[in-house]
Amino acid sequence: MKKLFIIAAAALVASVACSKVETAETTPDVEIGFQVASYLNQTKADSHGHTSFVDELTEVGAASKYFKSVAYIHAAQADGTVAAPAKFFTAGTAGVETINYDGSTQWKPAHPYYWPKSPKSSISFFSWYDFGDQVTPAITYTTDGGAATLAWADRTVALKDNVMFADAAYHYKQNANGAQNHKLDGVTEGVPTLFRHALAKVRFTVKQNPMKVKDGATDNYTFWEVKLSEVALASGTIKNNGQFSLTQTSAAADASASQVAWTKPANEIWAAPTGTQTYLSEKLDNAAGGIFDTDVAKGNVKLTDTAVELTGTNFMAGTYFAVMPQAVADDVTLTFKYEIKTYYGTEAQFAAANHEGCSLISTETVNVNELKDAGYGAPYVATGIQLNAITGAWDKWQMNHRYVYNLIINPQTSQILYDPAVEAWETESTVDQTVPAA
Repeated sequence: MKKLFIIAAAALVASVACSKVETAETTPDVEIGFQVASYLNQTKADSHGHTSFVDELTEVGAASKYFKSVAYIHAAQADGTVAAPAKFFTAGTAGVETINYDGSTQWKPAHPYYWPKSPKSSISFFSWYDFGDQVTPAITYTTDGGAATLAWADRTVALKDNVMFADAAYHYKQNANGAQNHKLDGVTEGVPTLFRHALAKVRFTVKQNPMKVKDGATDNYTFWEVKLSEVALASGTIKNNGQFSLTQTSAAADASASQVAWTKPANEIWAAPTGTQTYLSEKLDNAAGGIFDTDVAKGNVKLTDTAVELTGTNFMAGTYFAVMPQAVADDVTLTFKYEIKTYYGTEAQFAAANHEGCSLISTETVNVNELKDAGYGAPYVATGIQLNAITGAWDKWQMNHRYVYNLIINPQTSQILYDPAVEAWETESTVDQTVPAA
C-alpha cells in the first residue's frame, strides 16, 4: 500500500474602502470609492496576480456582494496639528459601514461619505468580510504610529465558509488610481484594499497505481480493478470553533498613503474559544451532501491511473471544504475500504465486455483500519490513515493555505513465490542378514 502525498498551496484575496467629511469649504466633494481584488487563481486577475473579490463571494453563494469597513479620520486642526484618529463612518451601526458593489463599476458605502478638504487630513480604513456576518471583529486603533489590532471572538467555521481581513489602508486622501490599484470588475479607482484568508481549505484526490503488470515475455497480464467504499474522516476530531487576533504597528501620522499587512497569530492557527470547544461531527462521509459525496468515493466507478476528486462540490470551489486553522491532531484520520478484483489474461480479453476470456483470480476487500494490525507502520493506525503522520504532510492547517491529500492506491502485493526445501534423510539404519541363515 502506498502512502499518501500532500501538496499545499496558499490562497489570498483583496478589496477596498470609503468615507466622507463635512466641511464649509467650497472645494467639491469627492465621494470615497473602493477597489477589490483577490489572490485566488480564478478567472480575472490584475497585474499583481490578485483576482476578483466578486468571484470570491460567488464561491460561497453570497446573496449580495459586500464587505464591512471601519474608517478613522485624522482631521486637521486650527493650530496646524492633526487630531488623534476618530471614527468616521458614523452613519453606520457602531461605526461599521457596509461596502456594496454596484454590479458594474463601483464599491461604495451604504451611506455616502466624502474625502476631507484639508491637505493635512486623511482617512485610514480597516476592512473585513465574514460570511453570514457571524462575527464583527473588535478593532483597536487610537494613535498614529501605535499598535492596532483586529480580533475575532468565538466563531464557528462551516464546511462552506469564508472569513477575510484586508491589509489596513492608512492615510488616504483621495480615491487612488495608480500602480497599486487592482482595476477588477469594472472598477477604475478607489482605496486599494487587499484581503487575505483567515480560514484554510482541504480536499482529497485518489488514483490507482499500478493498473496492470505484464507476465514476462507472454501476451498476458495481471490486471487489477479497485473500487472504494465507506470513505470518511474521523468524527469529533476536527475543531470547528475558535478565535484569532491580528496585530500591527500602524503608519505614523506623517506617513504617505500606504497599506500595512497584519501579523498573524502564532503558527497561523486560531486559538481555543473562550467557551466550549466543538468539533465537526456531520457530513464527514460519502452520504448525500457529505464531504465525500462523489461517485468514486461511493464505489460507483473504478479507479484509474489519473487522479480524480475524492471530495465533492458541495462546499467550496475546486472540491475543497473550509476548515478552521488548527493543529492537526493524531486522531484526525481518514478511513475507507477498497475492493480489489484481480484478473489474468490478454489486453484484448480484459478490454472485452465483462472481461470475457480473462480469469478472475480473486476478489478481496481491504480495510485501511486493519493495516496497522497487518504490520504496516505509520501512517496507519486503528482508525485509518493518520493525516499528520503521512510522509511529507503538515501537522497544521494554517490560515490562507489550501491542502490537497493525493491518495495513491497500490493493489499489487508481492508476487507469490515458493521457497522449496527437502527434509534431510534420517540417519541410515542397517542390519545384517546372512543368506541362507544358519
